[in-house]
Order: sequence, then C-alpha cells, then structure tokens
Amino acid sequence: MNWTLFLVLCGVGLVSYFGYFLLFKNQIMKLTKLLYQDNNAEGFLNELNSWQTKLFFPKKMQAMMKIDAYLMQGEVEKSKELFGELDKYRIRPGDEFYVRQKEVAFYVDLKDAKNSEKAYNRMREIYDSFKDKTSYESVMKESEFIYEININKNYHYLEEMLERAKKAQAEFSQGIYLYRAAKCYYFKGDMRLCKETLQRAQTRLKGTFYEAFIQDILDKDIKLIEEK
Repeated sequence: MNWTLFLVLCGVGLVSYFGYFLLFKNQIMKLTKLLYQDNNAEGFLNELNSWQTKLFFPKKMQAMMKIDAYLMQGEVEKSKELFGELDKYRIRPGDEFYVRQKEVAFYVDLKDAKNSEKAYNRMREIYDSFKDKTSYESVMKESEFIYEININKNYHYLEEMLERAKKAQAEFSQGIYLYRAAKCYYFKGDMRLCKETLQRAQTRLKGTFYEAFIQDILDKDIKLIEEK
C-alpha cells in the first residue's frame, strides 16, 4: 500500500471537508444577516437563487426559507403558492411543525377559516405525534390561541388570557394577552369590559402598530376588533 498517496488523499479530503463547511457557514450567516438583521427580503430572495445556496440547500429547504421573506414583503399570493408547494414535499416533522405554525398565522390574518383550520389541524397532528413535546408546547399553545379566538371566536379563553397578562413580565406580552382578552369580551357580548380591557392593552402597547389600531377601534367602531 502506498502510504504517502493515502496520507495525501486524506489531507485533501480533510481540506475539502473543512472548506465546504466554512462556505456553508458563511452562506448561512449571509442569508441570516440579509433577512433578520437588514430586513432585506429582496436581497435574501436574490441570494437564494445563487449557486452557493443551490449547492448547500435542496429545493424543499429553499422553499421553506422563502416563507419569512414573502411574509415580510406582504406577498399574499406568493405565500399561498409557497404553502401549497410545501404540501408536496416530505418534510421532517420538527421542520413542518414550524412551517404550519406560520401557515396558521398567515391564514388567520387573512380570515381564511378553511385554510387556517387545515393548517392548524395538521400542526396539531404533528404535535400529537411527538414523544417529547417540551420544545413545542408553547408554540402549539400560541397557535391555539390565535386560531380559536380569531377564527372560532372562542371566548372561553378569557380567564386564561387575563391570567397570562397578569403573569407576563414584558409589557408587550401583557398588552397582547389583554388585547386577546378584549376580543374574548367582545365575542362574549360584554362591550363595557371589552373597551376597558382595550384601554389597558393600549397603555402596554405604546409605540406599536396596536396602539393606533386600538385607538381606531375606540374612536370609530368596536367591530374593528375583529380585523386583527
């Protein structure tokens, strides 16, 4: 056996492996910076079409990576097409769980009961299949709140929303739970407590989209609470 040739080949293999790993790491960092630090969805999508990305990521991974960019751009039709495309792929359950989480939120925001139900049921199915649910429990619960309160107008979450608002440490979280509680009061038919809870939510959501939106609800028409 030619040990010199063997050692040379091993050396070349190691160099190639670490070179590939370094390029992969650099590409991940570049894509992450473009979308999540620079908020440059267009630049991110352009980079997804580069040969480097195509080298490191299979088509189904590229498709999953497009979701946040399309949502950031407000591309409704492209997002619908993308979620439909992802239905065709066999995706690892842990990854698909988070894809369906985004799909639930997307269709709930569109007030699309049929598609939000389909996505929510699939998400629940995946969640129920996990032996260890610890890492997924809070995400599943959050999607449950979003779907049940906004689509099914389920006001039976009222006490839980008030309790979570009381326990939350961050003001933004307090405000979101109070806003959901206000929606529960609205669907329950208690307009007085709905308005009072909206005002409480507004004080904790200053400087966010919700502050102005809540003011519109209070000034114009309480029915606007159904829109968001």
